[in-house]
Amino acid sequence: MNTANHAAFADLSRPLLSPLPLEQRERLTGAWRMASQDIAEDIRFIRQYLKVIAEKDERLSTGTLVHSRAYVEACAGWLPQTVARYLRNLRAVAECELAMTAASIRFALSSDAWEA
Repeated sequence: MNTANHAAFADLSRPLLSPLPLEQRERLTGAWRMASQDIAEDIRFIRQYLKVIAEKDERLSTGTLVHSRAYVEACAGWLPQTVARYLRNLRAVAECELAMTAASIRFALSSDAWEA
């Protein structure tokens, strides 16, 4: 069987409709989407906090610190909170994906493509 036909028959072997009611599917996919977006934001902030902390002693050509001591301390305080939130969001995504798989709801496996 050629690849195109194999893909078509593989799609037909999956259930066409989820056994979950529409409201539950929307709630589940909404939770997945929000947690996925929150993960992206958490990663952005974690990278920023790590960068600021790493640059705590760097100075501009004028001798002024690149980041104020107060901001470096604030970033150091925000980092563990943000990592904890990231881990909660990661767990939420994993739990949603398990539930979505069990309910035959398709979701993106990567940010580049939608696949089952």
